[in-house]
Amino acid sequence: MAGGLACRGCFTRLISRLSPARAWEVAVYQDWLFKECPGGWRLRYRRNGGGYEASRDGVRWEKVPSVTEITGLLNKNLQEWAVRQVVAYLEGELVPGVVLTEEEVERILQEAGRAHHQAAQRAAGRGTDLHAWAEALFRGEAPPLPEEEPARSMALELSAWWQGNGGELLRSEEAVFHPEHRYAGRVDLVARLGGRLVVVDLKTSARVYPEHLLQVGAYALALRAEGVEVAEGFVLALRDGLQVAQVPLEEAAEAFLGLKRVWDFSGSFKR
Repeated sequence: MAGGLACRGCFTRLISRLSPARAWEVAVYQDWLFKECPGGWRLRYRRNGGGYEASRDGVRWEKVPSVTEITGLLNKNLQEWAVRQVVAYLEGELVPGVVLTEEEVERILQEAGRAHHQAAQRAAGRGTDLHAWAEALFRGEAPPLPEEEPARSMALELSAWWQGNGGELLRSEEAVFHPEHRYAGRVDLVARLGGRLVVVDLKTSARVYPEHLLQVGAYALALRAEGVEVAEGFVLALRDGLQVAQVPLEEAAEAFLGLKRVWDFSGSFKR
C-alpha cells in the first residue's frame, strides 16, 4: 500500500468488519484530507469543502478560517451582484399590462428571493468544471474543450496563456496553511513561467476585484512559510476575455493580514 488503503474494495472490506459506530468513525476519517505543515502543525479539510481545521497533536483540532472567508469581508461586489440577479429575474417575469393573481405574486417574490442562490450555484458549477479542466491542462494532458459557452472560450484563453508563457506545473489545487496567522486555503496554481516562480489564482468572473489580489497575497505568504519562495503573483479573470492582473505580493499580503485582524476582532464578539 502507498499512502493508505490500497483500493476502495479494501476499505469496504475493512468497514464491514467493524461495529457500526466504529465504521462510521473510520468513514468520517476517510472523508478528510491531511497535510503536514510547518511548525509541527497538521491541516485537515474535507474532500468536497466544508472548512479547515489544524492541530499540533492530532487530537485537539481548531477551526481556522479560509482565505476566501476572510476576504469576503470586503466583498460588497457580491451584494451588488445578488441584487442584479433579482432584478434580472423580475424583468423576465413581469410583463407590462399583465395583471397577476395573489398566488402568482407570491410565487414570483419567493423565486426572486432565491434567484441569487440559484445563479451562484450555476456559477460555482462552471468554476468547478473549469478548474478541473485547467488542472488537467497544467498536468500536460490534452483535455477535450468544453462544448458550451462561456466555458469553451475561457478554456481556449487559458490554454493560450499557459502555453504562450511556457508554463511548468509545480503544484495545483493544493491546500496551504499559515502556522503563525492561522488561516488556510487552496491554491489554484504554483508554476514556473519563464523561469519565474509564480502563484496564480483563476477566476471565472468578468474582472479582477481587490479581494482577489488579497487572496493571492495570502497564498504567497503561506507558501513562503513552507519554504516556497514565490516571486510573483497573478489573477486571471476569464469570463469576458482573458484579463491578467499582476499582484503586488508584499502589499497584498500586508493588506490581507490587516483584514485577518479585523476577522479575529469581529469573531471575538461571537465567542
